[in-house]
Amino acid sequence: MNVKEKVFQLIKYCGGYEGHSFMMDERNEDDFNIMLPQEKEIRERISGLKFILLTGEAGDGKTRLMRNLNDVLRKHGFQVCMDFSAVRDDEKKGLMKKIKDLLEGKSGEKYILAANIGIFTKTVLQYCPELLEELKAGRDDMLIVNFERRNLAADKQLFQDIAASFLAFDRDSECGEADCPYRRNCVYKENLIGLMDKGMEGLRVLCDAVYLTGGHITFRELLSLISYMVTFGHDCEMRKKEKEQDRFRYYQIFDVTGDLRLQKFCCLDPAKARTRDANRQYGSREECIIEKRKNFFEQGDIKAEERYALLYADYLTEFRSVLNIVNGRAPYFVSTMDTSDRNLVKLKLGLSKITRAGNTNLKMTVADTPSIFDGCIQTEFDISSNIETVWKRYDLDLQNRNGGILPAGQENRFFLSYVYMEGNRLREESMLIDYPLFRFLLMAADDYHMDRNGISMEEYAVNTFYRKVLHSMPDAYRKAHIRFDEAKRKDYINFSLELKQQNLFLFGNSTKVMIEKEAEA
Repeated sequence: MNVKEKVFQLIKYCGGYEGHSFMMDERNEDDFNIMLPQEKEIRERISGLKFILLTGEAGDGKTRLMRNLNDVLRKHGFQVCMDFSAVRDDEKKGLMKKIKDLLEGKSGEKYILAANIGIFTKTVLQYCPELLEELKAGRDDMLIVNFERRNLAADKQLFQDIAASFLAFDRDSECGEADCPYRRNCVYKENLIGLMDKGMEGLRVLCDAVYLTGGHITFRELLSLISYMVTFGHDCEMRKKEKEQDRFRYYQIFDVTGDLRLQKFCCLDPAKARTRDANRQYGSREECIIEKRKNFFEQGDIKAEERYALLYADYLTEFRSVLNIVNGRAPYFVSTMDTSDRNLVKLKLGLSKITRAGNTNLKMTVADTPSIFDGCIQTEFDISSNIETVWKRYDLDLQNRNGGILPAGQENRFFLSYVYMEGNRLREESMLIDYPLFRFLLMAADDYHMDRNGISMEEYAVNTFYRKVLHSMPDAYRKAHIRFDEAKRKDYINFSLELKQQNLFLFGNSTKVMIEKEAEA
């Protein structure tokens, strides 16, 4: 395939192209194909499976997967439902009954379904709620593939295989356009070679950063991004009319904001990131932008974390570091008392500053102050006794620490958990920490200005979590520390208030209020 033919193929994957329906897999007849891990797993397990559920967004590759598996599914007697959403409601009810029967061994039928997880769950709850427990059981004869949790950029080799296969063309061939003014210096060809030879790792890091910051890249979106980086949505006839070709270099993709599929990538533009070399002088603003973008993709002698740091995403390298700690080693949790990692220490410090209005020591104390006080009075409760605090992997069940563990590097979030014993049972209260919350907490630790005229979603999440912790530990309210802000300290004294139960044999039990003045710092 020469350059012109490759451009013709790629442009069909760009959203602005009139034939964009080509990207719908059922209409796609190109020769690009690659076996992904999900297909490999199904092929290996197919003989022992009765029910397969594929869930995810449009463009995740469910249709392509079923098409690739067509022969093996037919061989093993699977009935195929390509789109569960298109099934009539009365037929959905009957389908739920069939799935229940086959899982209970009452039927020899086998099914594979492609469905939106929300619609499928709603249908189960409506027509066959008892089936939900079966689906959660993790049976050997059932496979649920959730593409929304898939990160195509997690596996470096797999990502390179996908991109290289999709970009493959004959480098030595001529395009045959004798009248093209750019035949000898074709930017399409330079983009194809540049991406495959120099820019591949930068492309992978960019996609991985989208996932880490909370986004999800479908298989279709990945192919669309790569296509835009080569063509910018222009065919050869359109490109011939352009006098300025340099703005169509693949690393200038961050300027293409007209397509919604690209906005999740454009917001990470390296040109907006704080430079590591503040003393570097540029001839113009345009030169600075081009150099920073090109450097992100083509600088080959840097470590992975340094390339992430070139993107416009504060604390992303720190976030990756913490994820590697909680995801990458057994037992997949770390005590908050383990202060060996500076990022975890900063994270704990940020939590303390948010919950305690600037108090910076790391003692296990939680604030629960009525909003009417507007920060001038802080009510704190000590929860350090009979409780353990851990950072833990998102999918880790502390009751069963060996179950539910995903392969390393497949999560973009983790939990802060307070763990305690209630009788003979281990209990926990957990708060989900994703990239936005992580960034917020590290900004608090670094004393970035926090707008106190309102409350952000992140701050609300933190405060709500700590109130849940306090409510689960009634004894925590027995003693409160009342603190005044610095402006009030000259008029008021910080004090502690403690409720004590006393046994008075002659007069019955009574409660005594103890008030203690606290020493000045």
